[in-house]
Amino acid sequence: SLSPGKAPGKRPLLDEKARRLLEADVEARPFAKLKDRREYLRKVAGVWVSESTLSRALRKMGFGRKKGRWVRVSETSS
Repeated sequence: SLSPGKAPGKRPLLDEKARRLLEADVEARPFAKLKDRREYLRKVAGVWVSESTLSRALRKMGFGRKKGRWVRVSETSS
C-alpha cells in the first residue's frame, strides 16, 4: 500500500487530561513552583515528568513567568 504511515517519534509525556489539569492548576495557583506542580501531576494524574519537561509544556500552552508567577503570555505583553 502506498498510503502514508504513522509519523515517527515519541508520544508526548503529558496527555490531554494532564494538560487540562496543569492548566487548571496554573490558573488556581499561579505562584506554585515547578516541583510542586510536578508532585501535583504525579498524585492526581499519575504522570512522572521532569521540571524541564513541565516548563516546556507550560510554555507551549502559552504561559510565561512574570515576577515569580505563571501567566498567559498575552497578559504580559504591553
